[in-house]
This record gives sequence, structure tokens and C-alpha cells, in this order.
Amino acid sequence: MKALIILFLTAIVVLFAGLLKKRDLIQSLRIGGILAALVVTVMDLYQGNQWFNEMYATMFRFDTYALSFTVVALLATLLLFGLTRWGFRELYDTLGDHYALILFSLCGALCMFSFTNMVMLFLGIEILSIPLYVLAGSRRDDLRSNEAAMKYFLMGAFATGILLFGIALVYGATASFDLAQIHSVIVANGHSPQMLSVGIILIIIGLSFKVSAAPFHFWAPDVYTGSPTLVTAFMATVVKTAGFAAFYRLFSMAFIGAGEFWMAALAMISALTMTLANTTAIFQTNFKRMMAYSSISHAGYLMLAVLVAGQPGAAGAILYYALVYSLATICAFGCFLLVAEQNQDESFSAFNGLSKKQPFLAAAMALAMLSLAGIPPTAGFFGKYFLFTAAFEQYPWLVVIAVINSAISIYYYFKVIIAMYFSPETNAYEVFIPRGFRWAIAAGLVLIALLTIMPGSVYNLI
Repeated sequence: MKALIILFLTAIVVLFAGLLKKRDLIQSLRIGGILAALVVTVMDLYQGNQWFNEMYATMFRFDTYALSFTVVALLATLLLFGLTRWGFRELYDTLGDHYALILFSLCGALCMFSFTNMVMLFLGIEILSIPLYVLAGSRRDDLRSNEAAMKYFLMGAFATGILLFGIALVYGATASFDLAQIHSVIVANGHSPQMLSVGIILIIIGLSFKVSAAPFHFWAPDVYTGSPTLVTAFMATVVKTAGFAAFYRLFSMAFIGAGEFWMAALAMISALTMTLANTTAIFQTNFKRMMAYSSISHAGYLMLAVLVAGQPGAAGAILYYALVYSLATICAFGCFLLVAEQNQDESFSAFNGLSKKQPFLAAAMALAMLSLAGIPPTAGFFGKYFLFTAAFEQYPWLVVIAVINSAISIYYYFKVIIAMYFSPETNAYEVFIPRGFRWAIAAGLVLIALLTIMPGSVYNLI
């Protein structure tokens, strides 16, 4: 709760500080706010904060689960802010607006981590999404950015309507929005089975839109490709983490006893998401579009944890995977931003011969790709191992499909590595690495290395 208040106040201050047009002041405020929120969250994680939890228990609870995911989101945003000093260098009048919108969206993510009431879930999703509609279309002179904003807004509106319809049906079947009470009514069989079943299916559809799971993923490639690169990185990491944290929390606390029909639906969505995304990513030539399908495929893997919600190890697996995936994705998008903007090329050929020009940048990108592919002994391998282990006992066939899809993904991730290390140079431009960029990417690599060495430090948190 403290972190939520700090982030909201920081967003307000940054928004009005933007009127002063003092770049250094805005940069200091947004970093200070994130660091303060991170410090109080870590303190609450180890010391607890019973007063806030008791006061707001009917709407949200910042328990160990919520606080752990809050740390993940804050770390990811902090690394992204390390990239924005150069990535937002051309912004002047709207710099404060951009940072404030990101911070407001982050407030929505924190609500999604901690909700205990479905009304708060809806509010969290809207607080998270509305700033992103604006950020996706922030390049007003770019037709692709305008297209991304329009598609994201329309698809988000439809998904919200479906989600609200599902919430209404669940309320009609159980007479409550509270997750604990919904679970109690379901266990006592005091509900309308047909109304509840339809409501849960509609909620699955609405949340699947938000996390870009197939067959509700069709908006993601165009939105990810058209949005500014750093906004895409935020959507692929913090937003996806928030979506799955909410997905897991809802189904582990409310619907765990509602029967196996929704488990079968989620299993089919997971298998379809992994297979469709990985096979489509093979044919992509644009890096951002490939990363969009990569993000969709990882949604399929994360769905495995939701399927075994409440089982030992499932919550720790989704937390560890979300952190590792976010760090690797941010490093990848950071390296791509430098290469693509300085070479005016978003295809894989922009990376040709990069290892000879910038060995550090090439090494960072290679490690990010290896981690996303799940190549041992990277942290990405342990993330997939934890997920697959948690789901194997109940869904061995789905884990086999996931392993096959992981092998397929190696093909398109290695396209980048081959271009950097084995292709001749085709770009005349030298790639310049700003100091802030170097520190942010280095910090991401260090965190990935620590997670590789000590995976249990995060996996055992919840």
C-alpha cells in the first residue's frame, strides 16, 4: 500500500513538473519515486504491514504474493527508466506526461497484484490500460503508432466489456465480488452452475485478451510493432506480469473449486498459444514483430502455472519466470533500440557484425536471447524448469508440447545471435552506447546472472 501511494504521488508531481520543462528535475523525481517504492516494498516483504492489510482487506491485500510481484514490476520499470533518458531524448514538452503515464500504469499493476475483490481487479486493469492507449499513440506523426493506439484501444474496450459481463454473471451466481466469499459459495455448492460456468469462461476470454493469449492475441503483433520501442518493452514485461499475476490470484483464490471445465479451456489456450506463436515467429523478419510473437509464446508457458494454481511451487514458478523473462526482454529491447535507431533498420540485418563494433552490446543481446530460449544454464532455463515441473504431474501432455515449442523457439532467437557473430557487416554506422544505457543493461545482466546462480532466492519467496 505504501508503494502504491508513493507511486501515485510521484506521478502527480512528475506530471506537474513537466510544465517547468526541466529535464534533470523530472529524471530525478521519477527515479527517486521508484527507488522509494522499491525500498518500502522490500521492507514490508520482510517485516509485514498488518495495519494497511486490515484496513483495506475488503478491496486488496498486500501479502507476500502481492509484494513479491510488486518488486518485480518496480525492478523492471527502474531498468526501463535507465533506458528512457536516451530513448526519450527527443521529447521536450511531453516528457513529464510520458513518465507520469508510465507511473500511473504501474499503479494499476500494483492493484492487480493485490486485489481481493473483482471490482478492484477491473479498476486495476483500467488504470493499467488507459495510460498505455495514450503511450502507444504518442508518436502522432507516425501512422504505425496511430494504428497501434487505435487497435489497442478498440480491442481493450471489447475485452473489458467481456470481462465485465463475466464478473456480472459470477456475481449473479454467488452474490459477491469478494474472492474468499466466492470461493466459499462455490465449495458449498450454493451457486448456479450454468451461470457461474459462463461467467468464468467470459472472464478467461477477457483476461486472455489482456495477456495476449491465443486465439485472442491478434492485436499484439501490430500494437507491439507500431508503439515506441520503450513502450513496447513496458507492455511486454510489466503489463504481462501484472496480467498473469492477476490471472493466477483470481483463479487460485476464487475459482479453484469450480470444477475442471475451466482447466480444460485454459489447457487448450495454453497449447494453442505456444504452438501458434512459435511457428509464426519463425517467419518474421522484423525484430519487434518477432519479439511480439515471443511474448505471446511466453504467455502460453505462463498459463501452465495458472492451470495448477494453488499447488506447491506454482506461485514461485510464475514469480521467478516473470522476473527472468522481464529482465531478458528489457535487455533485448534496449540493445535493439540502439541498433535500430542508429542504423535506421528494424530487421535482423541491423545486427550484422555487431560483435565487431560493440562486443558488450552483442554479448548482452546474446545472453538475453539465450535466456528467452531457455538454454541451460541461463536463468531462463531454470524458469521453464520450475514451470514445467509444477505442471508435469497434472498435465504431462501439455509439458511435452511446451518442451517441443521451446526447441522451436531456439531457431528464431538464434537468428539474432547468428547475425551478430557470423554475418558480415552490412551497416556503415557505428553504434554509440550512452552511459545510462550501458549501466541499465549491465544491471539487467547482473540480475540475470544472480538469478542463474541463486534461483531459489526468488522461487522460494512465495
